Amino acid sequence: MRVCFTIQGEGRGHFTQALALREMLLHRGHEVVAVIAGTNGHRPLPDYVQNAFGVPLRSMFSPGFQFKGKRGVSVLGSGIDALKRLPEFRASLKQLDETIATTKPDVIVNFLEPVTGVYKFLGRAKVPVLVTGHQFMLEHPEFPRQRHAPMQQMGFRNFVRLVSGGAAKLALSFYEARNLPDKKLFVCPPILRKQLFEISPVVRGDYFLVYLLNAGYAGDIERWCKENPAVPVHCFYDKPGAPEEEQVLPSLTFHRLHGEKFLRLMGGCRAVVCTAGFESVSEAAYLGKPVLMIPVQNHIEQYLNSLDAQQAGLGIADTEFKLSRLLAPDVPAGGRKFHDWVDRAEKVAVDIVEKVASDRR
Repeated sequence: MRVCFTIQGEGRGHFTQALALREMLLHRGHEVVAVIAGTNGHRPLPDYVQNAFGVPLRSMFSPGFQFKGKRGVSVLGSGIDALKRLPEFRASLKQLDETIATTKPDVIVNFLEPVTGVYKFLGRAKVPVLVTGHQFMLEHPEFPRQRHAPMQQMGFRNFVRLVSGGAAKLALSFYEARNLPDKKLFVCPPILRKQLFEISPVVRGDYFLVYLLNAGYAGDIERWCKENPAVPVHCFYDKPGAPEEEQVLPSLTFHRLHGEKFLRLMGGCRAVVCTAGFESVSEAAYLGKPVLMIPVQNHIEQYLNSLDAQQAGLGIADTEFKLSRLLAPDVPAGGRKFHDWVDRAEKVAVDIVEKVASDRR
């Protein structure tokens, strides 16, 4: 089976999912023949993915988030930027046409990349498409329902429908739930990078590990560390021009994003603090680490992620970086049930890719 990946380049989690699924497909004797990353150009693609797929990583324009003050999402700014760049959108559709024609895949696996959703919706995809992400649990009755920010939720749900474009959906989930064949929705465990399973030993150290999607939250971490100097903190962020490692306080060290280093420190940390990205929460839970989740401002997806993970008993959600909550003795963390669920990911995911690829309607 020949597989084409299209990846939304805004979040690092989509790349780690794609790399992990590539390994799973190779184990089953399949081949990834093309990889395209959609990006709006405001956040560079991470260096580690450039040569990681075994085929050239191509990029194309795709709509993405604009941020206010390197903290919260600007919904208006994101929409305006997308409208201004419609000619680039059309060029991306053409690039997909050319890639499919030259590489001849049997199936496209789309990691939440919106241009591919439009491509499928317009009927230009001549091969089956499977769209992958935690976002598709929105359609599942077991996903938590909230009245918070109804207009943002409506917009987010419409965006998720656009990205699917009528394709089959692989809904990554913190917990086991039934498939919904009538909605072409299949529930799958988190697809996590293989390096996570190689961490040994996993120990409970004395430091907190922090992952920030946006560097604008670094000041919040620094203020907490000044008030709580007895707790060491290692914080990873995506700040252009920052040194690889910088100790700004006796108890606080900032690091540039580095996947292997982050995982190594996760294996020995006391707890994890993150902005509610699905991958970060899943990795911490698999290692049995308590998690404090603080969604990025105006980022409704992360807000819903945090509620879903909290409902699953994997951590605690908050609106501020109240790291002191992790000092309590009863902070929830992932257990054996979650561990066993994640261990089923390869069989579930590859079975579904093969099933979708066999549907040539």
